[in-house]
Amino acid sequence: MNRIKIIIEQTMMVSFMVLCYVSIYGLLAMKKYDYTFDWYIPGSIVLASFMCSVVTVFFLYDFDEKNEQSKVRGWVSLILHFVLLYFVIMGFGYLCHWYRGTSGFIVTSVIYVIIYFGAWAGTTLIFRHDSKIISEALDKVRDED
Repeated sequence: MNRIKIIIEQTMMVSFMVLCYVSIYGLLAMKKYDYTFDWYIPGSIVLASFMCSVVTVFFLYDFDEKNEQSKVRGWVSLILHFVLLYFVIMGFGYLCHWYRGTSGFIVTSVIYVIIYFGAWAGTTLIFRHDSKIISEALDKVRDED
């Protein structure tokens, strides 16, 4: 159940960030050239976010808390995660025509990096919030005893 919750949270967070970017980009850059998005672009963004969330949950999150992970293994996992998600995003981008040409590829790559670190920041905030709620609940139980 915890994996499903994380997948849903990650999908919603990343989709929201990407769709916000697309909206701002559309208002600022595409409007003056009268460009439009194809009808399937928002759906492909949500699908790509879902795929990235599934990869993240099964690749990074170790739900077996008995396994202690070394720092080196953690960093290698993080770097491989970054690269794997980059290939997923750029693959979706190529198949769904999110970008055209080298400049579009570069812009999409830069946006990927920004959203990747934004997702980490958002995930950290969510985990801190959940931890705070659990800690407060435990303190309340202790005070009652």
